[in-house]
This record gives sequence, C-alpha cells and structure tokens, in this order.
Amino acid sequence: MKLKILLPICAAGLAAGLLLSRVMLGEPNRVERTVQLFTQACVPYYLGGLDTPPADLGLIKTDMFPQERRWADPVSASFLVLGEHSCTISTNAPNALTQAEGDVLASGIEQVVASEFPELAFDPKATLGDDVLFRAWMKGQVASPQRWGVSVYVFPDRGERSGSLVSLMIPRSSQK
Repeated sequence: MKLKILLPICAAGLAAGLLLSRVMLGEPNRVERTVQLFTQACVPYYLGGLDTPPADLGLIKTDMFPQERRWADPVSASFLVLGEHSCTISTNAPNALTQAEGDVLASGIEQVVASEFPELAFDPKATLGDDVLFRAWMKGQVASPQRWGVSVYVFPDRGERSGSLVSLMIPRSSQK
C-alpha cells in the first residue's frame, strides 16, 4: 500500500481507538477527578514535591498574584492552589458540588487519608452547621505549629457563595 493511503488510515484508526477508549473507560466525574487531583498533587506535595508537574495533570495555570501557584482543572471545574503550608482544591458557584457529590467526595478523601495518612485521626467534633458537610482528620494540638491534617468542606446551598474545599494542611514547622 502506498504511504499516501496508509497514513490517513492509521490516523483514522488511532483517532477511533482513542475515542472508543474514552467512551469505554470514561473520563472521571467531577468528584472522582477531585480525589484523583488530591492523590496526584496534594499527597506528593506533602511528601516533599510534586511527582508530576500540574500542566501534565491537565491543569491550566491561572495565577492571579506574582507568588501564587494556582491552576484550574477543566474536568472538575475546580482550582488547585499550592500554598507554603497547604494544598487546596476548591470549587465555587456556579460550579459548586451538590450535597450528594460532597458525600461521595468525603468518602473518597477518607479512603485516601486511611491509606496515605493512617496517623491522622477522624475528628467527630468537626461540624459547621446543618447546611455544611465538614469532615476533618487531624494530628497535633489545636493552634500548634505541628498541627496538620486533611479536611473536606462542602457548602452547596448558599447560592452564589456555594462551593467546596479539600485541604491538606502541612505542619507549619515543615519547610516547603
């Protein structure tokens, strides 16, 4: 077969294969993607550095200030922000998570915490009201530089102020 004919056939086959694999495997939903980002960005960040640059995770740099490290994720409609002592994934209205999505997110993050940070204890006293889903797994005394942990905060029914936060707070005594 001539190369002129073979190349378009191969390109069409590759495109069809990619499309079929996307349909069969499916892209992660927003909650799955948020858990995935937490696992691929926040956990390695806590351990000392990102294994994969944010752009390679499909994130788009959206810094608003000179020293900020902020990326947008088009799949989950969320923002990843790396702070000196934190890694946060957030959503805002009109892309806030629903209460049901928040419940699934909290369960997914709880699984990551159990496997990656077994030393963190669930805080059953961590509540913020009836209209807010708040879960926290912490270690260290409150307000101490050694306090660190993971929290999930979902506030879906606040109109334009609706949103969510998944945060990994690094001990302030750690240097990044």
